[in-house]
Parts: sequence; structure tokens; C-alpha cells
Amino acid sequence: MTNMEQWEQQLQQQLTEIRRHGERLTEKAAELRGHGEVRGLLIEVDASGEITSLQIAPAAMKWTSSQLASAVRDCHSKARADIKSKIERLLQKADPRLLDQAKLLLAPETRTSEQRRPLDEAAAQEADDAFFERRNLYGGWTS
Repeated sequence: MTNMEQWEQQLQQQLTEIRRHGERLTEKAAELRGHGEVRGLLIEVDASGEITSLQIAPAAMKWTSSQLASAVRDCHSKARADIKSKIERLLQKADPRLLDQAKLLLAPETRTSEQRRPLDEAAAQEADDAFFERRNLYGGWTS
């Protein structure tokens, strides 16, 4: 075997190993959930920070809309902080060759307070419409 053939074989083995580690990391990240709880609200988020579960205590339904909205934002923020710390712990154990790309793919996007500003009614309706359009277009409502 020539040096070139050995090098190619070694490179193939490394790529196979990196793929395997990447697949394991992806599977573990998909299983992660972050949780936030605030005054009778419980929010669960996935690794991207998207809400996967929202539970609202009956007593919270008596709050004003602004109180409920504020509590939901606070609860979501706590859930996102929780998932971020879980992702960081996961990445500490990951293959170092995957870290740069994994951090880009797995970390919930960071948003500035300006991006979180309250929406007016028209903007909220537009965001809802866009969400439901995407939901219907990509996968529907079954899981």
C-alpha cells in the first residue's frame, strides 16, 4: 500500500467516525427539552427553542391578556435558558471536530430585546397566519 492509499483509507475512517458522532449528537439534541415554569404556566421547548408543550393552569386564564402574555414570555425565556444550558453540556461531551458546526445548528438563536418587542394586533395576526401556513405546508398537524 502506498502512502497515498493509506492516507485515503485513514481519511475515510475519520469521516465515517465523524459522521457517526454527528448522528449521535443529532439524536441526543433531538431528545433534549428545556422547561420553564412561571406562576401556573409550564412551557417545554426543543433544542431550537421552539415551544413543544404549553400548559396553562385554569387560574391563569382569569388573568388579563397583558399579564398572561408577560408570564408566557417569562416562562418561554426560562425554558430557552434551560435548553441552552443543556445544549452547552451536550456540546462539552461532543467530538471537538463537530463543535463549530454543532454550535451553529443546535444553539437557540439569540434575540435582542428589540426583536422581542410586543406585537400590535396586525403584526400578531400576520405572524399567526404565517405560522399556520407553514404548519399546513410542511407536515400538517399530526406528529
